Amino acid sequence: MTAEARDAALWRWQHSGASSAVLSLEPMDFDAIPGWRDDNHADALACYLRSAALAPHLQRPAGDPAGVLADSEAARVFFEAHFRPCRVSAEQGLLTSYFEPVLEGSRTRSAAFPVPVYRRPPDLSLLPTEHPLAAQGLSAARATAAGFEPYFTRGEIEAGALEDRGRALLYLADAVDAFIMHVQGSGVVVLEDGARVRLTFDGKNGHPYTSISKWLIAHGELSVEDAHLEGMKAWLRAEPGREAVLAENRSYIFFRELDTSAAAPRGSSGVELYPGRSLATDPAFHPAGTLLWVSAPGLTFQGIRFQRLTVAQDTGSAIKGPQRGDIFAGTGDAAGESAGAVRHSCDFIVFQPRC
Repeated sequence: MTAEARDAALWRWQHSGASSAVLSLEPMDFDAIPGWRDDNHADALACYLRSAALAPHLQRPAGDPAGVLADSEAARVFFEAHFRPCRVSAEQGLLTSYFEPVLEGSRTRSAAFPVPVYRRPPDLSLLPTEHPLAAQGLSAARATAAGFEPYFTRGEIEAGALEDRGRALLYLADAVDAFIMHVQGSGVVVLEDGARVRLTFDGKNGHPYTSISKWLIAHGELSVEDAHLEGMKAWLRAEPGREAVLAENRSYIFFRELDTSAAAPRGSSGVELYPGRSLATDPAFHPAGTLLWVSAPGLTFQGIRFQRLTVAQDTGSAIKGPQRGDIFAGTGDAAGESAGAVRHSCDFIVFQPRC
């Protein structure tokens, strides 16, 4: 399979069940955008060009973009010449953040590394939208000679439903490490010999996603203030019955290895993610490559007030709505700390191409 075909297939897995929706937009002037002239426009353009390289319909700077990338003022002029800002008229949005964890693991199962990370099984297929199982909320299922049937749930897979099928990519230390990577959708695994393996999303079992943080809040296990990633990790590590709690989320993610040359995880649009600029959005409202100004005045992100231009380059099971965003923070523990502190009200401004 070519890289282009693989990316197209991945897009279908990420967006299974998605439909288009109508945005209510209010045109505005660039001067009315809060903080517009203070942003690093060259940085934003570098992120945008990653999408433009894969999508010929997206506007690009004329000639060699290198000069524009070296000059933030020139990049600002490019955006103002080719796009029209439009405020999203909707209820106030929510901005969160995600990152790429770095975890220890092994190619072989052992007492130290007993939890498998699985490749996508060959009998798992996307469901036609008209299939009765799709009406029950499933987006994928097991293809059998008799037709489709629901695939194994998270609880069934973690209980060993796939153990004898040879689909394990590698093994992690415990279910909490696996949970972290599933929530983030990617990860770097450091093997015993020091080699690093980058894993990325490659499909899901088709069952609807359930937020474990919301489950813990609803059952009185964590307060809203403590239901961040670090709080959940601490609770899960201390809870002997954590497998049953994790099984409340019936959705299960499958992974594949990226080429060792990859410098960052890939979003659902196929591009390498750009820390602080790549945004996971709802594809029903914001297609891949859409430019979005996100303003979260109450947030200081990695030392800078969060008012900046971002690019829709990823999606997520929990990212639903016209003003719902998840900003990529980077790789490793420091990025994880930054991501864990983000849960802020925000507003979106869509940059529409000028005709």
